[in-house]
Amino acid sequence: MTVNTPTEDGRGGLRERLADIPRARLVDEVVSRWDDMIRLEGEIANLRRRVRESELVSRSGVFDGAVLGELEEKLRVADTRVRQLEGLVQNEKARREGAEADSSRLAELQEGNAKLLRNEEELLLLVLDMEVQIDRLASVS
Repeated sequence: MTVNTPTEDGRGGLRERLADIPRARLVDEVVSRWDDMIRLEGEIANLRRRVRESELVSRSGVFDGAVLGELEEKLRVADTRVRQLEGLVQNEKARREGAEADSSRLAELQEGNAKLLRNEEELLLLVLDMEVQIDRLASVS
């Protein structure tokens, strides 16, 4: 049973439904919702700020030099962040390609090792068989 689904008989309040859920899971859910609320409040504040900026620009009819300068600075900061993220993506791609190459090389080495072990086992059996043949020939003489 989850918080969103009622009990089978349709009765029972929220307390009864919550009592059936493990405490650790409830704590995780509360923390998750709290984090979501904080993130959403930040987004709301950002949107309100953008609306205020747009209202100021639309009221003045022309771009104010300070507002324009501030917006240009924000654009430069955003461009810098985009370049940093692109660099991180390129580094991660290179790391993954290297890891894939390493894993394929490891698979090749493991396959070669297995072949060598099989060959060694066959040769060991051949040597043992030859020793038996030599002992048999030595005992005949």
